[in-house]
Amino acid sequence: MKKNTQPLKRENEKIADGRHLFASKMDIHQVYVVNPAYKFKSDWNNVVLTNNNPARYSAARQRNDITEGFVWRIHPNLAVLFDSFKGIYTLEEVAEIFCGQYGMDKTQFIDTVKPCICNEEPIMIPADDGQWCPIPKNFLIPNTAGFTREYMLVDIDIPFARQHFDLSEVRLRVPNSMTLMLNTTCATDCIYCYADRPVIRKPIPFPRLLELLKEAYLLGMPNVDVDGGDFFLYPHWQNLLAEMRNYDFVPLISTKYPLSEKTVEELKYLNIKNIQLSIDSVDNDELQQMLRVDNSYLERVLDGLRLLDEAGIEVAVRSVITRYNDTEQSLNNTIDVLTSFRNVTHIGFTPAEFSRFKPSDSYFSNRSQLARLRAVAEERNRDSVAEISFAECEEPLSVAQRVEGFPNRRICAGNVHGFFVLPDGKATYCERMYWHPFFILGDLTRQSIMEMWDSKRALTRWNFSQKEVRDESPCKTCDEFEKCRRGLGNCWRLAVDAYGDENYDYPAPNCPKALSPSTDYYIP
Repeated sequence: MKKNTQPLKRENEKIADGRHLFASKMDIHQVYVVNPAYKFKSDWNNVVLTNNNPARYSAARQRNDITEGFVWRIHPNLAVLFDSFKGIYTLEEVAEIFCGQYGMDKTQFIDTVKPCICNEEPIMIPADDGQWCPIPKNFLIPNTAGFTREYMLVDIDIPFARQHFDLSEVRLRVPNSMTLMLNTTCATDCIYCYADRPVIRKPIPFPRLLELLKEAYLLGMPNVDVDGGDFFLYPHWQNLLAEMRNYDFVPLISTKYPLSEKTVEELKYLNIKNIQLSIDSVDNDELQQMLRVDNSYLERVLDGLRLLDEAGIEVAVRSVITRYNDTEQSLNNTIDVLTSFRNVTHIGFTPAEFSRFKPSDSYFSNRSQLARLRAVAEERNRDSVAEISFAECEEPLSVAQRVEGFPNRRICAGNVHGFFVLPDGKATYCERMYWHPFFILGDLTRQSIMEMWDSKRALTRWNFSQKEVRDESPCKTCDEFEKCRRGLGNCWRLAVDAYGDENYDYPAPNCPKALSPSTDYYIP
């Protein structure tokens, strides 16, 4: 068995050494429970720690209180230890029961769990054989809500895992996430659209989509989401959403579609608590230039927002900034209108992204104006009940910045942790790869999820070798190729965006050895 005694470097996270962090409010008489936002999951020979299905824990939890979108391997002995925190006994009682059963020293037990109690950041803790494991933030919490978690390891073969675990593995044996791209149909024709939107002649049959949901559920996949096109233009959206709720999948529904009273009633009936609306402006002229919509569009969108308000469904708004709506007046007017609704909890402004399918020089704003708008948004946020944010825009990185940042980049999760299902059933890495032939992993109209995941094609793509790299790519002669590609990986999407479809084997532009982007990839 491969052993790794060095602290694990996490995906885009600076994780502290747990030995040097202490929970200031630890109380041995308190009942603690493993945060219901997290769960243990079998990955054949390994035990992984990941997010729980959103429907299985409090919808009222604050996003900043948990670590999201992670899949971390954990030593099976630590999984057994934390399984003791079922929300039934006090810390002192848990220590006595566990130490009595496994012969562990009580002081060692307390020292192990102490850093994991209400920890404000992800941490690293040692297992009993010298290996290190990451722990997400707020991992053990006071059981003030009366949770009980008695079956956290029920589907995990701990004796098998103890014999065969390998914490150095990167690609999951069982995928953890799946996104269903339902259609390519939209209610708008946005000038900044980054999506490939061909007409789908043979969409994946709806009964097969339902089978995929069941497969994902039986595999213990917590993260199943939807994408498009527009969700509400998918003809079976009501039945699909009902089935997803049956399996405790809670998708993020994002739409530009003007919602009717009937639609909002159906959302409320299906117990949908929140939704994301894309509202770029509250000025008709700006919207017509940006979205190619008619003069009634804005009124219909705001009517839908009022209906959501009356139904008690929370709304996060995403607003894209282009050169057509990049004035302070437009920004302030949008904030004024949106904050007049009680159910709008967040307004996120973001500069329009680079698109391979649109002429980006026609819609980009400029850096100086975006900086001014960001300052306005930050000022408005100080006195707003709804959270107001303004995303940073992409910008070229210096070699020094790339050298410093590349080792701490986010892991490229496509064909590693999960996959993306195109409207015709083809499985690919992620939404930005679309039908690029290199990234197609299989066909889920003919294969099961695991048949696709374990297929020769998917495994060959994961083991993409340096011999396959073309001579013109800097990756061809890089002496860190194996460490990079079989570790945190190279973001294929960034490489394709920056250098074109044919140059998918180039290093992404955040790599220290990357070439200057050949496209107008960054906002001017």
